[in-house]
Amino acid sequence: MGSELRVLAVGFDPGELPGCRVEIADDLLGALATVADGDVDVAVVSLDLPEGVEAVRALRERAPAVPLLALGAEEPDPGRVREAGARDALPADAGPDLVRRAIAYAAELARLETELDRARIVDERTGLPNARGLEHLAEHHRRLADRSGTPLHLVLIRLDPPADRALEPEGREAFVAETAEVLRGVVRGSDVLARIDEAAFCVLLAGGVSGSEPLVLSRLVEAVAASNAGRREELWLSVGTATYDPARPVGIDQLTEEAGRHRRRPGS
Repeated sequence: MGSELRVLAVGFDPGELPGCRVEIADDLLGALATVADGDVDVAVVSLDLPEGVEAVRALRERAPAVPLLALGAEEPDPGRVREAGARDALPADAGPDLVRRAIAYAAELARLETELDRARIVDERTGLPNARGLEHLAEHHRRLADRSGTPLHLVLIRLDPPADRALEPEGREAFVAETAEVLRGVVRGSDVLARIDEAAFCVLLAGGVSGSEPLVLSRLVEAVAASNAGRREELWLSVGTATYDPARPVGIDQLTEEAGRHRRRPGS
């Protein structure tokens, strides 16, 4: 990026960050007012604020387009920080170099997400990244996984439409759109949801949080059951999972293939 990044530091002073123009907000109210003005590229939120992780959630709700980082990730469950909307969780003793790199990564990912629309690598029916868009976003998350040494989980979801509608394009697309809405209600804001072919979706679970796969699958079972309640034509999905190990790196295609080999219907 050619120009300085506009960084909002919330509840702490990061010191000098090369390539960044830093503005400091002492509290959550000041941060909310600043992000509402729309002049922030990345916000870094200290979890030492009285609101803790709820400060991340409040900023995400106020300015969903602004990438958020959490500093001082000493939560008993670091997954809560990402579920609240943070792109990454940094340790309390993170130095200026680590903070600056994390800011650059977050800004680059936000730029890539914006370019998804410009390059037409989104699925027009659902508005989600398509297979090509997933490759761009997955590369960023693979770099984060390699840097931190934490695994990256992938969930593959395939739509199994009723047999009498399987060959009807309009009916199939209606089921696809409904599936996308169900999945949006299941995944966290920090995860990557994509439609990778006519009847398949992928979710990259950010952060390598232990137990994230069973949680997503449990939510998926509940969401599908709610969607099917009182319906004549039920929504059927099959699901498979795979894990990216930084010690044995593989591409997103290989992960997807592995997840496909383990597909089954949730709850079965």
